[in-house]
Amino acid sequence: MSLRIMYLDELKGFYKSRVMAFMWIGLPLLSVLLHFLRPDTKGQMSLALFSTYIVTSVSGTLASIMLVVGIIHEKSKGVYPLFLVRPVKRSSILLGKFFAVGTCIAAAAVLTIAVGMAVDYFSGRGTSGKMLAEAGQSLLTAFSMMAVSSSAGILIGVLSPSVLVGVILILYGGNQLAVLSLLPVLLKLPRPWWFSLAFGAGFAALFLYLAVAAFNKKQF
Repeated sequence: MSLRIMYLDELKGFYKSRVMAFMWIGLPLLSVLLHFLRPDTKGQMSLALFSTYIVTSVSGTLASIMLVVGIIHEKSKGVYPLFLVRPVKRSSILLGKFFAVGTCIAAAAVLTIAVGMAVDYFSGRGTSGKMLAEAGQSLLTAFSMMAVSSSAGILIGVLSPSVLVGVILILYGGNQLAVLSLLPVLLKLPRPWWFSLAFGAGFAALFLYLAVAAFNKKQF
């Protein structure tokens, strides 16, 4: 069974989940609501830019928790032996989850920012080129952080003995690791978003490698 088939199967499961329903519907509404309720953002920051900050702060955590809970539940229910009796690589199971969640989160992020841009446009505020550039840069950093969080979620899901332990490790460990992607911004490096992408890709690749290595050693 190829990675493509596993990816499509996981994608179907994720986009039907209630969490993704919140991401695709609730996240755009939440960003609009918070933007107009907070006096420090209304009139001072475009909704498109504000939406990228909401996406960055919420989506990575939700994605990693979904992965942790999903993997641990599947381990406890004995799902993986059913996969492994067929010609499927263990790495395809984990990578399929990673790319499926990434696709769903990316769609939610783009939809949220698009709603913000539409509200800015129809409210007469418009969206300047500088604002669009800032939103794009913030979104690249957000994708980098989400990649780190999601890969850390897969690693923790493989290693964690219970859902409670897994969620605690994500909240107090995985999310802190995701902040490493912000180091280029904090250090004020030139073109920090490209460095953030490189950092995110490097850490995500490392965590996925460790997760696959640990998963290959599991006895199901």
